[in-house]
Amino acid sequence: MLAATYRGKRPTLQDTIRSTSAEAVRKLHDAGLHVAIVTGDNLRTAKAVARMVGIDDVQTSLKPADKLRALAAFEERRPGGVLMVGDGVNDVPALAPATCAIAMGAIGSDAAIEAADVALMSNELTKVPEALVLA
Repeated sequence: MLAATYRGKRPTLQDTIRSTSAEAVRKLHDAGLHVAIVTGDNLRTAKAVARMVGIDDVQTSLKPADKLRALAAFEERRPGGVLMVGDGVNDVPALAPATCAIAMGAIGSDAAIEAADVALMSNELTKVPEALVLA
């Protein structure tokens, strides 16, 4: 969902953050996972989202190949595997080689769903820690 806000004379579009997103991130942290945002969005937008949901590690303005390099860097710094969650075509290069890849299937592109190990048929981020518990 997009929300329009006005800053000066220009409207700005931004995603609406679900009220449960911070809870999902907290559950992932509680499970001992390092959570990062790796996005093609700009720094200002991504930092605002990260602040709202409790994420400190933010990498922005990334193209698909940059996301793949970020995944490799995470694997190098944190041996044991990387979980990648994505929904778009631009996430596919990083979803495919991830130790475990989850596509947000209700909003995800067909390519992301095909590349992922698991497709969640919901846009609800709390399903990610639930899936990990079930796995």
